[in-house]
Amino acid sequence: MKTDPLFHPGWIAFNEEQWNLKAHPILLGPEKGTAWELSTILYTKENGQVVMPPRNPHLPVHFECSSAKPGSRNRRMRIALTELASLYARRGLRSSVTLSPVVRDVRPFIWKGMGVEPRYTYYIDLIGYPEGIDSSVIKKARKSRNLHYFCEVTDDLDAAHSCLNGPELRKGFDHKVEKEGLKKLLDYMGNDSFAVFICRDKEHNPVGSRVTLFQPGGMALAWSAGVKTEALKDGVNNLLGEFALQYFQNRGCTVFDFVGANIPPVAEMKEAWGGELVCYYTIRQRNFRSMAREVYSTMRQYLKR
Repeated sequence: MKTDPLFHPGWIAFNEEQWNLKAHPILLGPEKGTAWELSTILYTKENGQVVMPPRNPHLPVHFECSSAKPGSRNRRMRIALTELASLYARRGLRSSVTLSPVVRDVRPFIWKGMGVEPRYTYYIDLIGYPEGIDSSVIKKARKSRNLHYFCEVTDDLDAAHSCLNGPELRKGFDHKVEKEGLKKLLDYMGNDSFAVFICRDKEHNPVGSRVTLFQPGGMALAWSAGVKTEALKDGVNNLLGEFALQYFQNRGCTVFDFVGANIPPVAEMKEAWGGELVCYYTIRQRNFRSMAREVYSTMRQYLKR
């Protein structure tokens, strides 16, 4: 079973329509036999170059191997990723793409002359997860309940979207998907793979929301979240987090991906949930533009010291 919800046909159709892209399901394997198999999705612009659709946490990758021996599995994974790197090199990368954490070996992309940048997220094991949560998270969620906030699953996407505007206004952040896009996603993916959680105050006004993607029996992804400014200090985000984890555990999901922990305050917030720090990678075609970007980034870090 492909455990990543980004393989969902509705998610793929949404990306094609929303961003005017063409999706290419890719299946790689040996010339003979069934020793291994790698599945992924590539998205391209009209010129055929591979692109990263906006608001995609990563491009999904699924790998299967007929052998459980580490030596055989490592070799076959390397061969599979070498073929994938060759495919990227032939098509060309328009900018950068981010790969699923399934791709732990990025040497084949480096060998093809591509630049590689590590990124990080947290995976929460949904079996017995409460034991790993820091007490500060529990206290903030309890504070929210004591103030009579409560959470529910909702199809009220207007209310959910109004909550997503909170961080957009505070931080100048753009979720890039308006409420019409959320409604389209719900139509395409259905309630079995697309869940929206909302937190309301004691007057039933919406104050926070989380928009998530999930594969029953597989992974759940934190896609979008927002809390209105007036409720920001009341533990609403923590209450929503508890509610979401319990929801996905009840649906047999095994892992909750927090989707990114690469900014210090975000990392600090997410690490308190007790998940495993997981590395994944962004790759890009090395050219004059990418080298100039690296120099600029290095200089900015140097000047901050």
